Amino acid sequence: MDPVTDARALVASRFPQALQAFLAANEARTPTSDLDVVVVLPDLAVPYRESLRWRGTPVELFVHGELSLHAYLEREFARRRPSLPRMCGHGTVLVDRLGTAPSLQSALAARLAAGPGPSPGLDRLRYGLADLIDDLAGAKDPGELMMIRSTVVEAVARLRLASLGRWEGRGKWLMRELRSADDALAGELVAAHGDPARLMAVATRVVEETGGRLWEGYHADGDPFHQRLLHVTPSALSSETAQSSGMHRLAAIAGAGHLWMGQTLVAPATASADHHHGHSETAIFVVRGNPSFVFADGRIDTGPGDYVFVPPYVPHREENPSPDGEALVVIARSTPEAIVVNLPELRLPPPGALRSPQFPE
Repeated sequence: MDPVTDARALVASRFPQALQAFLAANEARTPTSDLDVVVVLPDLAVPYRESLRWRGTPVELFVHGELSLHAYLEREFARRRPSLPRMCGHGTVLVDRLGTAPSLQSALAARLAAGPGPSPGLDRLRYGLADLIDDLAGAKDPGELMMIRSTVVEAVARLRLASLGRWEGRGKWLMRELRSADDALAGELVAAHGDPARLMAVATRVVEETGGRLWEGYHADGDPFHQRLLHVTPSALSSETAQSSGMHRLAAIAGAGHLWMGQTLVAPATASADHHHGHSETAIFVVRGNPSFVFADGRIDTGPGDYVFVPPYVPHREENPSPDGEALVVIARSTPEAIVVNLPELRLPPPGALRSPQFPE
């Protein structure tokens, strides 16, 4: 069996319209290994994952449209677990009707090599491991001890990778990442997994090497509930928010847990710069004027009282065709900050270059 030949035949048979397809690299392939294949289709509304057998070989399909591929790549980078970026960035190109696979792979490979940088959750990881060490020391029940040992191994690996600014993974990929970053520690964990005292010594040492135990005095705020209502008057609207040329945004609600709200004004006979809003979902209510919302594949002409929904990462611009009246819309976004990524045209840049603000963990 040749994995590349089989994967190409699968894509040609099931997805003759594919714009791009990639076969994930697998240097440790075994007789039971599956083929991980990423397929990009035109105008796919909902991305999906599918498991099947092709010529007797198990296959995992990851099927995307151009837009969802961007969004999923960026989401995995932000979560420090870049499985899909690796499949595309380090895999074999099976189909490339767009002609952009080389630049995409170059951008993804560079970002993978650079690493995610310092982890903002290092204190949380230190606290969690310190708590697990205490559990390990006091456990008597064989079943509980088995579960605690496995959790300690995972927590040690995640703390070390976070402290080194390295990528994470799940299951076997967590061990592969740890071996790449600190092979000696990976070997110690394998050897100590069945010995609680030895495992506790390894875990304690890693905590001490990463700033020491953090338990007593640890504090982490939860979601803010039962706050007072906030009243924002028109005079209190703020221009201190992300902007695009040709329009003016004013922030009303900023800093909430999961929402940003404000308004946008577009002057007569004016068009905004092309842009998108990262992973934010955007809802728009037209208050005044007849603004048009222009996308790569069309436009929506609106009037007062209309609503418009803009999905994440969709490039668009606002136009006001009126020669003498400004257009005013109210905007709500699904993120606490107003994400605005200005673009040179109504197309997204290569996925590896997106670098939208972080997704919540």
